[in-house]
Amino acid sequence: MTLSIPFIVGAYASMPKVPEQRAYYTLLAQEPWISGLEIPFPGPLSDDPASFAEVIAPHWNTCTVTAVPGTMAAISQQPDFGLASPFSEGRAAAVQFTRAIATSIAQLHDALGREVVAKVELQSAPREVGTADDFAQSLVEIAQFDWSGAVPVIEHCDQYIPEQPPEKGFLSLEDEIEVAQATGFDIQINWGRSAIEGRSARTPLDHVISVRDAGVLAGVFFSGAGPKETIYGHPWVDGHMPATSDEPASIMTVDHIQEVTRATLEEPGAASYCGAKICVPPSASLSERIGFIKTIYRAVAGA
Repeated sequence: MTLSIPFIVGAYASMPKVPEQRAYYTLLAQEPWISGLEIPFPGPLSDDPASFAEVIAPHWNTCTVTAVPGTMAAISQQPDFGLASPFSEGRAAAVQFTRAIATSIAQLHDALGREVVAKVELQSAPREVGTADDFAQSLVEIAQFDWSGAVPVIEHCDQYIPEQPPEKGFLSLEDEIEVAQATGFDIQINWGRSAIEGRSARTPLDHVISVRDAGVLAGVFFSGAGPKETIYGHPWVDGHMPATSDEPASIMTVDHIQEVTRATLEEPGAASYCGAKICVPPSASLSERIGFIKTIYRAVAGA
């Protein structure tokens, strides 16, 4: 089974403890079906781009960078932080944070002597109070940065819904689609974050179809979610659970992965990449960690 588009792995979510990390990267690099890494920011990319370049396999040419870790850390200290913030200081801080991502990508590419980051995932923070107009304004500014060949995209997270506890609580998909169409950006869907929003395994499919039909689908990442407390966290946590076959509390079954994949690849408006980002049990061996990810890849490739 082969896949017609690149498959990206958010390996940082399944990363073992420090002594085994280099060995884990080495094993990942030996898997020909992995086209690149989803790289968290901040993290190794911001700490030491030249050293991080050493773990990038020669065939990893379509990496992505996600701004989620830094965005959520900033919100914990400055609640009005975000590209969609109606507060000038919070929005300006988020724009500067995004500029730092562009700088680190340039440093990574300089260290490697080639371009390996294809997409940069940006989110419509802050929680509850963000506006589409402010988000659009930020994206227009960000589009002017030198991205060293990478293309920024909007990553949809669960929207703020007053009657349920949010994980992210950012803009609605409808608002993000309007912003995307107005600014020329595309949208990435994360299976788990859409399921968390709708409390349903149906929501990710609905979101993919809506974005695809609007002509702004960039890609899809598969992360599980579910209504029960597990080692991955509380019910409906954004805990990147594995597929149901590897974690029974996850509602992301092979059938769900395959139906979303088929929708993702349907023309017109098909996605240009997909991927997986999952956490694993702390005791998992390195090969078992890759096996959890490969469960998702095999479902995608077999769709």
